[in-house]
Amino acid sequence: MDIRDLIALGGLLHDIGKPVQRGRLYNGDHSIQGYNFLLDLAEKTGVKEYEILALFSRFHHKKYMEEVGKLNIPDDIKIALYLVYVADNISSKEREEEKGYDIRRPLKSVFNRNLGYPLYELNLGTLPIPGEVEGITSEEYRKLVKALEEGLKKVELRVDKVMPILEKHLTFVSSVTTENNVISLYDHLKMTSAIALALYNAGCRPGSVEEAERCMRERNLLLIEGDFSGIQNFIYSVGGKGTLKYLRARSAYLELIGWDIVLKIIEDLDLTLANVVFNAGGHFMIISQNTKEARNKLEDIRRKVTEWLWRNFEGRLYIGIDWEECTGEELMENFNKVRGRLKKKVTIRKLKRFEFVNNVFVVKSGARLGECQICGVEVPEKELKELEFKDGEVAKVCKTCHALWFLGERLIKMEKGLVLTDKITGEGIPGPFSEFLPYEGQLQGKYLLLKNTFNPPRTDMVFVPYVVADYYREKEGRVINFNELAEESMGAKRIGVIKGDVDKLGEYFANRRSISEYSTASRFMDYFFKFYLKGVIRGYYSDIIGEVPSLSEWKENPNVVVVYAGGDDFFIVGSWNEIFELAFRIREAFRRYTGGGLTISMALGYFHPKTPIYRIADVMTERLEKAKDEGRDAIYVIERTGWRISYPWEIYMDFWREIGRKVYSDDRLTEKFEDKKGLLHKVLELRELYVRDPRDVRWAYLLAYHLSRHEVEEVFRRILGIDSKALEEGKPQPIYWVDGILKVILMAVRG
Repeated sequence: MDIRDLIALGGLLHDIGKPVQRGRLYNGDHSIQGYNFLLDLAEKTGVKEYEILALFSRFHHKKYMEEVGKLNIPDDIKIALYLVYVADNISSKEREEEKGYDIRRPLKSVFNRNLGYPLYELNLGTLPIPGEVEGITSEEYRKLVKALEEGLKKVELRVDKVMPILEKHLTFVSSVTTENNVISLYDHLKMTSAIALALYNAGCRPGSVEEAERCMRERNLLLIEGDFSGIQNFIYSVGGKGTLKYLRARSAYLELIGWDIVLKIIEDLDLTLANVVFNAGGHFMIISQNTKEARNKLEDIRRKVTEWLWRNFEGRLYIGIDWEECTGEELMENFNKVRGRLKKKVTIRKLKRFEFVNNVFVVKSGARLGECQICGVEVPEKELKELEFKDGEVAKVCKTCHALWFLGERLIKMEKGLVLTDKITGEGIPGPFSEFLPYEGQLQGKYLLLKNTFNPPRTDMVFVPYVVADYYREKEGRVINFNELAEESMGAKRIGVIKGDVDKLGEYFANRRSISEYSTASRFMDYFFKFYLKGVIRGYYSDIIGEVPSLSEWKENPNVVVVYAGGDDFFIVGSWNEIFELAFRIREAFRRYTGGGLTISMALGYFHPKTPIYRIADVMTERLEKAKDEGRDAIYVIERTGWRISYPWEIYMDFWREIGRKVYSDDRLTEKFEDKKGLLHKVLELRELYVRDPRDVRWAYLLAYHLSRHEVEEVFRRILGIDSKALEEGKPQPIYWVDGILKVILMAVRG
């Protein structure tokens, strides 16, 4: 086995004894129990390399490290043991701050330290909810270890095959059983592997504990970060036919460009997938060695990516890539400071944008230019390709839009994933360094990105779990279009749009205390929007979500298309009434998923199906910014005027429970209101009267008159009369909030 593979795998398996010890499968501490587990695995599988890897479990704590020098093993294995030992220290900052271990303690939520997790297996069918967990039993750990062992038996001993097995089974195992630990054992193993390999690549060859610790104090590491800008302009600057298919294709393409860059970096720098701290939402972070060669390679990659983005998108899409030197001690003790310095560099890099591109401001001349009829980019006319639609109409488009059209076509049928190959054929989707081709079981390449699975396939290609929120409503073998979504709507024939993201996420990540905690938090965040969102849409977690504002029974296959979801944000379209309910389903699922530790804001929009997508995107961005400006943890439900445009989630849900349910039920107005649409409009008129002059109280007695005349005062008791407390506190009267309820209901019964 290559020494780099040995170090990477040793880091991934060094703490495997923790769940083994908690399951009481052997005697001794977790180092010894992990050692015995891996020796048994070697015997059961016939894979002798597990015997060597067992040493990384046996020797990774200081009290045992003096024995390493006496072992009758090759020097390079001793070096690897010292490196994993010191990498374990770097990625285990939490151990220095917490004392008192109890093996029954669960992993606490990285979003809410007061709540813990049972031993979940990472899968789409179960939304992991933190709660009051009394303790995890030895029997539960034994079952987990058995499943982990069976998973390892089935895969080759390679980093890319072992990592997803560990992720599947160890994501909800606590890395250390102190009282408030929030770091997943999987992330601790992953970061240990990453740091150990980076130190080796930096030239560290320790022959003792002291030399290993000296490596930790030297500036041997780089923290690399990349962040796209221009994402909205890139995704939504399209028009013409097949808009939804194009939106999905562009969103997927952005993700693939990111993967192409990330995989190029780890390949050129002799790293593994464990070195990728995160890659989500057009943003990535990687740990590598700090050497002149590594920095030169990064500069070359950055230059080539910049030039490629300019050639293909003329400034519409850019990625800032930069890196920061640090010591292992800094990563362990001052990760926030290191990341803060790096964040500033990336921000400056994004402002400089295309500094590496020659002749940026030179006007194109010579060849006659033509405009792509989809994205609007100007290219030489001879480079435009003809794209024929099913109705016989032909459009002239650039090569990227031409490729993306067929990607959008094949995305629907792409059940498995994609192959990344550096053999450019012109038949796939081009990236800065590679080409992507849909995988159907036969194609070979360098990397295999399989969708939404942690079960490694038997292949020589490097396996990359490709987690993606790929839900769409299919119609006649294709993605449903805007007109059809509008026709499927209740009442008003409109499409609905949700745009949302997590509140104060930058502040949240700035407070993560270690690289391992950062890894856990970023992974859990990304998985909600990429992995579990699809389950929310399909109605899987209704018992967890509870009752939410609804206009109809939730369908098994709702009329919804996920345009983009990942990182901490999303953009979803669909029939307007289903989009309305979906917003509340997502919010409630996210609230439970984070144990109430984070909030989310969203904007809703209802549009004519002919509205250009770029206009929809602009409107939705403005609405979401409004919701956040007004206090976050809010939803922009409808266009309105007055004191506050968006709704705090709880206020809207309270009004829906108290008024909405009594006015509307079972897909129609309730019996009491089935002939009273005029009254509902009158209530809205009186609400506008209040908004025009809050000091004028005519609205109050006129409202009382009309409601009593129709004998429905009880239904609207919440908004009757003057609320003196609200008046004193400078808040609006309850009638102010009723428009978001009644306007939505009136849209549902229009027709």
